[in-house]
Amino acid sequence: MKILYFAPIDWGSIRQRPQHLAQRLAKYFDFTYVQPLGLRNPKPSDFNRAIKRFFVFFKTQNSNDGLIIKNPIFLPIINPSINRINQHLLKKQLQPLTNNDTVVWVTSPSKLMPHLLEQLKFKILVYEMMDDYAEIHAPIKKDIIETEKWLGRNASLIITTSTALFEKAKMFNKRTVLIGNGVDFDFFNKSRFTRPTDLQGMRRIAGYIGSIDKWVDFKTVTFLADCRKDIDFVFVGPIKIRHLPMRDNLKFLGQKNYTILPHYCNQFDVCLIPFTPNKFADTINPTKLYEYFALGKPVVTYRMKELMPYSQLIFTATDQLDFLNRLEQAFSERSFDIKLKRKEVAKINDWSSKAESLRAVLSQL
Repeated sequence: MKILYFAPIDWGSIRQRPQHLAQRLAKYFDFTYVQPLGLRNPKPSDFNRAIKRFFVFFKTQNSNDGLIIKNPIFLPIINPSINRINQHLLKKQLQPLTNNDTVVWVTSPSKLMPHLLEQLKFKILVYEMMDDYAEIHAPIKKDIIETEKWLGRNASLIITTSTALFEKAKMFNKRTVLIGNGVDFDFFNKSRFTRPTDLQGMRRIAGYIGSIDKWVDFKTVTFLADCRKDIDFVFVGPIKIRHLPMRDNLKFLGQKNYTILPHYCNQFDVCLIPFTPNKFADTINPTKLYEYFALGKPVVTYRMKELMPYSQLIFTATDQLDFLNRLEQAFSERSFDIKLKRKEVAKINDWSSKAESLRAVLSQL
């Protein structure tokens, strides 16, 4: 079986669900990872990424895992006239990669998709709903909702990553499954770690790994930093917002190579998921939870729907003051049994088991 996978993120970006699953599924399927087509018009902050993409436009890369990484040529502008040009360009490039035995797997509701898919030969359409894209990209919310409904109605299967997204998808397609996020357990649960140089000299650390974006509740983060100046609050990941709060004990270290992320996470005394508590947060199944759990770390977070099954293993706050109290409780935790239970949860949610679940579902289509 061939899979043409329209990815939501660049292969070389921060390692997330798409790369983990593609790497594992490529062992069983003829798997082509198509770099993102985009949901919106580019911003000035996208310039560096656009330059990198330009230099690989004319290459079809092969990863070390045997999967093909396709960099399609198209104009990164969204408007009706350009869309027609892009649909023609993409058809010419992607049509040779599909046949009557191909599974087309779409992961983001690009407005290009409906017309493009109508021109390609394939056996089955799969739509994977990883995020509530309409909430993330409010200016194009109407277009996203329209495209998402089209994908939902025409898909033979919808894959969702959280309960809230599952409930949403079921409204327009009953052929929906929930397969949450996970972790490369053995990679994070190492026996030996080194302390990264940019953590040298820090005191007790409350840390976060992941994208530093608008869903991070910086009002709470600055409140914590102001109240606990004896703690260093460390953020490791790509910075996607313009203005960061400035405090001596707030450390934004930027994106790190995936290979060294466990070394950072292992140095955190307490791990944070400081997302703004709202409807959008309830759609997220945070990968970082399982990465933290693989190391047995205590986690402090606001209430999120997907975290409630693990309420006995995390510290859940209701407001800023409660978050501060939970943080102190997490620093004081000494239970070895809880640490082992967290590791058990992470091991059950290894990416390999997620890939096996997907493989089973895809093989039945």
